[in-house]
Amino acid sequence: MDYTIDGRDYTVKADGNAVVVDGAAHRIEVLSMSHSGMEFLLGDRYHRVTYLESDAGKMVVEVDGVPVTLMTRRTLDEIVYKNSGGAGEALAESALLSQIPGKVVSVAVSPGDAVSPGDTVCVLESMKMQVSVKAHLAGTIKSVRPKVGSSVAKGDMIAEIE
Repeated sequence: MDYTIDGRDYTVKADGNAVVVDGAAHRIEVLSMSHSGMEFLLGDRYHRVTYLESDAGKMVVEVDGVPVTLMTRRTLDEIVYKNSGGAGEALAESALLSQIPGKVVSVAVSPGDAVSPGDTVCVLESMKMQVSVKAHLAGTIKSVRPKVGSSVAKGDMIAEIE
């Protein structure tokens, strides 16, 4: 998988009991792993990672007490967006993506509407539950993709906020 950490790009692959970072293999032993983090030995050094937050294309973790933001490069999204007239990297920041598959029950915004973080953009029904999809940043709705009654998959773009 490709990541950008503090502005530097890395390619990371798991290979048995090793992790390969930019072509260099490092012995890894996972000591414990849970929903909140993990502990591992990398070479002969102990490390603890705590998961702080995760969003589309971004994950914030704390590694040995130091906060680190991991940006996953969403190459396919960039290619599709660029070839549809978009601007590549802007997609990851402005795109509100569905975190679950579901049927669109209602759409609460229209292009041109102002939104704040936490404002409901649409409501999805999944597994007989209704889930509000909320704006992840403040701005103006540029476009809304799904219509009421349509289905969306996890990772589908719900709206673009600029």
